[in-house]
Amino acid sequence: MPHTYLFLDTEWADWEGRELVSLALVNSRTGASFYAERNPLPGNPTDFVREVVYPLLDGGEVALNDLQFTHALRTFLADVAEPVVLYDYPTDGQLLLAAISGFDLLPSELSECTAPPANLRSTLLQDERVSQAIEDYFTERASERARRHHALVDARALYAAWLVAGHSPDTPD
Repeated sequence: MPHTYLFLDTEWADWEGRELVSLALVNSRTGASFYAERNPLPGNPTDFVREVVYPLLDGGEVALNDLQFTHALRTFLADVAEPVVLYDYPTDGQLLLAAISGFDLLPSELSECTAPPANLRSTLLQDERVSQAIEDYFTERASERARRHHALVDARALYAAWLVAGHSPDTPD
């Protein structure tokens, strides 16, 4: 079966990129998306995160504790044929793996979750055309620019930029 590209973005609270705030994936084949926020949020965010990222969060049903977050993410990934995750910043890939792995949950807690994906691959995009297309995307769309640094908005921008840069949903380069 052919692979499916998932476009990833994350937001994190600390300078080191260890405290995940939110995570989004956009499916290139179906347009389906995954979006979740951690609940509780990291308590000591940087000023930028407190002033820019936290006000953009949706809260409500997408604000999940770590067990719910991991289960929901693994369930979403289980429904994707041959997933290949594409992202444009190394921390995004690291935080995706942390969320799939269950953060700091105990093995007994993780046993309540869907199994982690066995066939997941990921790739860091290092493409100047994509980077420029992301900037153009936000320049041309004021409503999206106002929500930049919301993980789902940024994941959708990455996917749109990928297409504008001349890629197709079925080819990695």
